Amino acid sequence: MPNLILWIYIAVSVANVIAKVIPSEELEQFTKPLLMPLLMFYVYRSSIGKTTLRVLLLSGALLFSWLGDVVLMYQADERFFMAGIGLFLIAQVIYVVVLRRSSYQRPGFNLYRIFPFLLYGLALWYLLLPAGDFTIPILVYGSVIMTMAIMARLREGNTSQESYRMALYGSLLFVLSDSILAINSFHTTIPYAGVFIMATYCTAQLLLVKGLLAHVE
Repeated sequence: MPNLILWIYIAVSVANVIAKVIPSEELEQFTKPLLMPLLMFYVYRSSIGKTTLRVLLLSGALLFSWLGDVVLMYQADERFFMAGIGLFLIAQVIYVVVLRRSSYQRPGFNLYRIFPFLLYGLALWYLLLPAGDFTIPILVYGSVIMTMAIMARLREGNTSQESYRMALYGSLLFVLSDSILAINSFHTTIPYAGVFIMATYCTAQLLLVKGLLAHVE
């Protein structure tokens, strides 16, 4: 059953990306709200009999991601765009907590491991800022999502290689997806930005879920 849900999620993700290519607003509006509920159902079916706080938190991250997805469908309205950022901010905070809990011991600080992340974040801020009313939201959200990616990187040696790699790749794709969204929204129009944003986002969420579920306490 979980594998079937996974394939349905992949099919819906592909359909959503195709909707961006065509483009088809009807197909996009039909598929996008289905994405995170499918992953939540996958988490539920994969965790029957072994529900833990980590699993509940993971479900919470997906729930707030879903709320963000739905709200951002109306991003032409600035209020909805800001609300979407806020909802995804909550999802990222939860992911930071889940990644921390999905480690055998508290990940230690390692400047060598996190330096590329810090450099990337600073370069992105330099490119995007100032951004008027969005300056502070970009700074706050950027800090949190980079913290999420850094936490995924620091899990090396504190979980299985499968869990570490999938969660790390997922976090990096999440950063890439949001970077494309931010650059397209506040700096330079990127051709087919929606295609790249959704392709990386759908893959990122799937890898994060798979990676975190692969961690064995």
